[in-house]
Amino acid sequence: YQAVLVFVGIYSNNYIISSGSPEAAALADYLQNQGGRMYLEGGDVWYYDPLYSGGYDFGPLFGINATADGSGDCGPVAGQTGTFTVGMNFSYGGENNWMDHISPTSTGFLIFRDTDNSYDCGVANDAVTYRTVGLSFELGGLTDGTPPSTRRALVDSIMKFFGIILNPGVEELGGGDLPLRTMMGVVYPNPVVKRLTIEYQLASSADVSLCVYDAVGRLVRTVVRGAAAPGYYTALWDGRDDLGRRVPAGVYFVRFETDDYSRTQKAILIK
Repeated sequence: YQAVLVFVGIYSNNYIISSGSPEAAALADYLQNQGGRMYLEGGDVWYYDPLYSGGYDFGPLFGINATADGSGDCGPVAGQTGTFTVGMNFSYGGENNWMDHISPTSTGFLIFRDTDNSYDCGVANDAVTYRTVGLSFELGGLTDGTPPSTRRALVDSIMKFFGIILNPGVEELGGGDLPLRTMMGVVYPNPVVKRLTIEYQLASSADVSLCVYDAVGRLVRTVVRGAAAPGYYTALWDGRDDLGRRVPAGVYFVRFETDDYSRTQKAILIK
């Protein structure tokens, strides 16, 4: 499997992954021995279940320290600067608002925090040999807002953190080897260490602008600018600015524009 996504639910419609169960053993083996990518969400899976219901303690594998059972106050939740959730902010309308409180430990890092009640509720973990994302709320209970605060953008960001590039769906060719639609494909690999690949296609001749911006919107690098003929293109960004200097690790935005099309994608640069 490229990734395993586990949704154990919110009380009283939750499932308990029992300690010693075949499910717990298989999931732990998937991470530790198969270099897996795993997403796990649940209102009680981190704190209450391991302490009081015989649930398996996934905390150490996920870089999570479960700190409290919580109370009925989840939401709104906000993404964190310097991570793949930067700029995200969601109100919450799940089955109920009673969620475990969790914080990062070891190689884990915070990706979501309840803003009005000041507790952590989402942690990602890069353990080198495997990667995980753990939430104490239901992703499906988030209320979409202005991009990037949408569930679709969040799922896409999680998949990219896992190193999974979703096929953008290239149009069938017609009338020769030219695309039927102008579009930008996914940027990869993401996170990026040395070189980011940016693919795009033009259905007709157009003035193209392909630029990289930092997290506060400042222009970092002009990758492509000028007129281009119809066809398929691949551009590369080497992590440098327009003066040839290596830029710091962090979140950057790649914006592709023509006269009648634009798209922006987030890229995480790591050292």
